[in-house]
Amino acid sequence: MNDLDIKKIIEIDASPEVVFKAISDPAELTNWFPDAAILEPRTGGKFKFSFYKDSDRRQKKMDQDKFMDGKVLEFVPNKKLAYTWQHKDIADFPETVVTWELEQLGNNKTRLTLTHTGFTGKEGDQKSAKEHNQGWSYFLGELVLYCKK
Repeated sequence: MNDLDIKKIIEIDASPEVVFKAISDPAELTNWFPDAAILEPRTGGKFKFSFYKDSDRRQKKMDQDKFMDGKVLEFVPNKKLAYTWQHKDIADFPETVVTWELEQLGNNKTRLTLTHTGFTGKEGDQKSAKEHNQGWSYFLGELVLYCKK
């Protein structure tokens, strides 16, 4: 980890099975995170998230649509999911890596550790580690609420 890496640890009142499904199943993902999702559930699978500026699901409006592409690096059901994360519409954006690790704490409780690594400090304002850090804080809050349902 370096100064630009993002690490978030939260506890969710739901089993690892519920949380893993929420972070890996495209039909579940679009209920709390991107507006459209492709995530092939296997190592080497394709990954694409689309966030639309006109979506009414987010408090903060965006100035443009955003698309993240990558491939699944690790897929261990109910334990770990990792994928590359790259803004294809931004030439200088590095290939970063998002990793979700789940640990069962009890019958119905999961510790989730999210890391997002690979930022260089040369990204533009909207794609910086700081901006992603704020985004992850917001979306992890949405995940917690979604998993309670």
